[in-house]
Amino acid sequence: MTLPSARPPVPLEPLLALDARLDGVWAWVQTQMRPDAAHDDAHLLRVARWTLRCAPDVPPVLAVAAALSHDVVNLPKNHPQRAQASERSAQAVREALPGLGFTPDGVNEVALAVRDHSYSRGARPETPLGAALQDADRLDALGALGVLRVAGVGGQLGRALLDPLDPWAQAREPDDLAFTVDHFFTKLLRLDGTFLTAAGQVEARRRTRTMRAFLTELAAELEVEPPA
Repeated sequence: MTLPSARPPVPLEPLLALDARLDGVWAWVQTQMRPDAAHDDAHLLRVARWTLRCAPDVPPVLAVAAALSHDVVNLPKNHPQRAQASERSAQAVREALPGLGFTPDGVNEVALAVRDHSYSRGARPETPLGAALQDADRLDALGALGVLRVAGVGGQLGRALLDPLDPWAQAREPDDLAFTVDHFFTKLLRLDGTFLTAAGQVEARRRTRTMRAFLTELAAELEVEPPA
């Protein structure tokens, strides 16, 4: 009997075929990144696809390299240095990509995008690639995928699904360290309006509607009024 791999294969071949250097980037990321329920190989693939869509004028090799490496230093959500994860990932990019055939300018562009993509860092990207990567990463936190990812992380960290007495945090401060649903109010429903590219803005609005519809259905099943 064959046991499933801890990191099942994802269909990356079309992206890696864009440039021979991307095989090296992917192999390096595989040796360095520590995946979790929301930050795995499939997440990197989805972010790569949307980075390409959000940055049509950026060299594809740089867009994919940034997407594949943006979580190379992946710290848990409750780690005290979580806010520094993107800076540490950017430094890792600066150290690794020169040996994988990237020019100094290319390394710098990828590293800047990786540094500035993080929501917790609160930075506005300096380049079109940075804006595209940030949008692509935030899109993956929204919609049906966003619901799955927040539930996965909440379970991994041992959080309760919701506060049964006040599920929408109307009479208390939202606390997403205690309740998974509170993450909708501390972050996820605040993302729409922060997107910088035209493609990202359109898709963010669509996915945010999906998340609001989920909360409306959840309210019906809880037999309470939906969140305002």
